[in-house]
Amino acid sequence: MDKKWRPGQRDSSKPFKKGRGFGRPRVVIPPSPSTAAEDLAEYVLRVLARDPDALTVNKEILNPGYIRLHVTCDPTLTGRLIGKGGKTITALRLLVKTAAQARGKRVDIEVT
Repeated sequence: MDKKWRPGQRDSSKPFKKGRGFGRPRVVIPPSPSTAAEDLAEYVLRVLARDPDALTVNKEILNPGYIRLHVTCDPTLTGRLIGKGGKTITALRLLVKTAAQARGKRVDIEVT
């Protein structure tokens, strides 16, 4: 023990450090021009609608890393896409947001 009532050195070369180490290394995926999140959203929306021709998906690029998808459909299909209490569209937004964040982007979905 040294004068400050701490253990001095472990192996006589480095001072003792408290803690468990440096932790897990952070994995960062660099941004890429991939549109995987938008493709995923469009695919899931077309499957939910059961009629792929009933949907129109417009992509609006607000910034290089921020995209908004405008989905227009029949009023009869709007309820099917949104789901009871908005649970379906909320789950889809979360899924697409996670896929986009892995690439350093941001994607929003707007159903009208």
